[in-house]
Amino acid sequence: MWKSISVLALGLACGILAHVSYVRAYSPACFSADTGCEMEWLRSELDLSEEQFARITRLHGDREREIRTLSRKVRDLELLLAELEAERVTKGYVDYLEIRNYMEAKRKLDEACVKSTSDLIASVGDVMNMDQRKRYFSIVQSRIN
Repeated sequence: MWKSISVLALGLACGILAHVSYVRAYSPACFSADTGCEMEWLRSELDLSEEQFARITRLHGDREREIRTLSRKVRDLELLLAELEAERVTKGYVDYLEIRNYMEAKRKLDEACVKSTSDLIASVGDVMNMDQRKRYFSIVQSRIN
């Protein structure tokens, strides 16, 4: 009887240990959208020197205003689309010219976002050596897709 209980307890303990280990291994390094936490993770993941880290932090800081502006424009377009959809649902009316204008603005904004992101990734990659750059691009590529 005691053997059975001890085997079950040992199995349960091993299962809990395996689960906790798995969660810790595959959980995100940062649980918040804190830029500092993400930058520290990047520093440790790519083994950046102090100089590289300072330059990369400066590059991100320089782009922060542009990123906030683009983010605000994306939010405004989403609100416009919600208004158009509400009008369609309540009035049964579709303003195709307004939809066309929305689609054109969204296309231009998407292009601006892609360009901004690509420029930032390229400028950060220029700070790194070849091995760091390969690792960085693989991380960024997996996050984008």
